[in-house]
Amino acid sequence: MAMNAWELIFRQSRVNNGAYDGDELPRQNWAWPRGTWFQRRLRYLRRGSGKYSTELAKGRLQ
Repeated sequence: MAMNAWELIFRQSRVNNGAYDGDELPRQNWAWPRGTWFQRRLRYLRRGSGKYSTELAKGRLQ
């Protein structure tokens, strides 16, 4: 009988003395995307332009 994915994961875990190299993986630096349409649109609304700019500036827009 073949093992399902979870059985395979648990057999390979550190707790079960399986091969685990998670501590040795290279670190990945990640940053939020910049200059997106959403950020430009939000800046546009916060500057007082657009239909809901007043509500957005006061924090009442949900």
